[in-house]
Amino acid sequence: MVQTCAVASARFGVAFPCDEVILTEQGDYGSVLIKSPLHRTEFLVAPITAVAGLESPSARSTDSARLWNRAWEARQKVEARLGHGLPRSAVGLAVNSRIERSQDQLHIHVDCLLESVERTLALDGPKQDAAWQPFPLILNGRSYWIMAVDEPDLRTTNVVGLVVAGLPQARHAMDDLNVLVAGATLADARPGFYILVNWGRAAEHLLDHRCTSR
Repeated sequence: MVQTCAVASARFGVAFPCDEVILTEQGDYGSVLIKSPLHRTEFLVAPITAVAGLESPSARSTDSARLWNRAWEARQKVEARLGHGLPRSAVGLAVNSRIERSQDQLHIHVDCLLESVERTLALDGPKQDAAWQPFPLILNGRSYWIMAVDEPDLRTTNVVGLVVAGLPQARHAMDDLNVLVAGATLADARPGFYILVNWGRAAEHLLDHRCTSR
């Protein structure tokens, strides 16, 4: 589907069957935005260039920041499906590990965050730029590592690169790595993000595909 959308955009100037296409250029491997057929508010962002998953070296390149930022911008599509806006803390971006994913191409799930996870992060998440640390509470049945990023968007945030640089154990278990990025409000009401990782259970379990109580 990714390649179908890329060809349609290049040849005919239309994104269908995707919602949006950004074609590959030098220094940018391009991306597509796909409405998930499974859930009413979920969208998927995938690179046009072949990238199998988080375990792929290109997933931790500096160019990957653009893909994560496009996923963050796609929250507006989630809001449109809901018919109203969402606080940044209510939106999550999830990538599942090779073992947990269902596709052969890297894709970022964009949807509402579980309300219980949103509340827990707001109360107990770090409130300023912070290095990796074990999150002290269980989130939907799993333990996570967490770090805070004091940036309003993800334009310059190499998410997977931060994981590999800050958690040496990740380098030896990339096939099992699951990543979630959640919008956050840090100290002094500064906009930021939490990056959470675990090994073993899909990060998508922290999303609420029904967007309950929103």
